[in-house]
Amino acid sequence: MRILVVSGFLGAGKTTFIQELARRTGRDFVVYENEYGQADIDAKVLSETDELSVWESTENCICCTGKQDFATSVLTIANTLDPEYLVVEPTGVARLSSILDNIDQVSYERISLLAPLAIVDATAWVRQRGRFEEIYLDQVRTANTVVVSKAQLAGTGELAELAAWVQGVSPDARLVDGPWDELSDAWFSGLLEDDLAGGGAGPSAAGDARGAAGSPVRARASAGRRLAGAPSAADDGFDSLSLSDLSLPSESHLLWFLDALVAGVFGEVVRAKGYLPCGGQWLRFDVVDRMWQVTGYEPGGGGAGSEPTAVFIGPSIRRPWLREVLVPLVRDASAYRNQSPRFEISARQHL
Repeated sequence: MRILVVSGFLGAGKTTFIQELARRTGRDFVVYENEYGQADIDAKVLSETDELSVWESTENCICCTGKQDFATSVLTIANTLDPEYLVVEPTGVARLSSILDNIDQVSYERISLLAPLAIVDATAWVRQRGRFEEIYLDQVRTANTVVVSKAQLAGTGELAELAAWVQGVSPDARLVDGPWDELSDAWFSGLLEDDLAGGGAGPSAAGDARGAAGSPVRARASAGRRLAGAPSAADDGFDSLSLSDLSLPSESHLLWFLDALVAGVFGEVVRAKGYLPCGGQWLRFDVVDRMWQVTGYEPGGGGAGSEPTAVFIGPSIRRPWLREVLVPLVRDASAYRNQSPRFEISARQHL
């Protein structure tokens, strides 16, 4: 079994990249999905991809408090499922260097480590790097390949600035800063042949993938770099809140709520995602940094994804306020207190 770790900060696009990797290669995958918080939203998304089997972990971050469970799970997957490849998607605040160290402890002739990669969001990296610099530095310095997500939403100057920063932080890393649909199937397959020990050929820069400005993918000369003494994700002070049985009266209420969320009304929330009924329709929302997106959603018909679910992640979360807005039982109970449900009033005024 060969292990590929796909790291990246919260909302960078790890799940989307893994789906694309599966679609382009058609290989035998098991995905180890390490969600932050109790809501396994990304695992449900991945399970909808035919090529993937998903092993979920929502209890602890696998780079620190959950490292022993992670090591045990890797051995269990190798001995019971025996897939050709295990793709590991850590939480967005995990230290890539620590995860590689954890895998080293269980590596033997049947388990080998592929060159890891880090995904960086072209639209949010400046603010996120400034606020959570140590996490960003660890992920980019440790990765052999750095893949830029949402490149089509950034200007050429912004991509050039990002490329210069990555090259300064990790000069030997391969950098892919163009849209993923411009990458060939052979490039994706190369990720699954790029052994960390140097035995694989890896993604080639020979006309296979080029940056947005035409610059070739930079070939890295050495194996993944580790940061000695890097603090764990738990030391970064992130909190998470998972909610279920939630709903809102209408789509307009959800749009107001998301505007308030990115404005900081509910604390410093850097990542949020979920799906819920809003009046007569189900909607799915996705929040990264200061941007949000809403799409339609079809419940799973009693299976995975059929229950309203949301998760909020950040250094400081106003948990009671989120419950009061989103959970009907809490919202209705507030009407019997001597104070009005402040957010319902705000929503009506806003609309």
